[in-house]
Amino acid sequence: MQRMRAWLQRVAGELGLDPALVDEAEQPLLDLIAVVAHGPSRPGAPLTAFLVGVAVGQGGRADELSARLAEVAGEWSGDENA
Repeated sequence: MQRMRAWLQRVAGELGLDPALVDEAEQPLLDLIAVVAHGPSRPGAPLTAFLVGVAVGQGGRADELSARLAEVAGEWSGDENA
């Protein structure tokens, strides 16, 4: 985990972002990614996190959005586009 945190701190710096963003969002996003990866779509997991990031940039909260989407992922049957 330390290696991941060091990497994310570096990425935040490169993107000109406050490194505290990582601390706030780390556990909610990791939990969400695990639910999505083991449920609806493994390759969709990082893109789901990206979409949460976009929503946070528009004023949402990572913890609330992650919890909501984890619930949706747990209920998702895959029939939505059938």
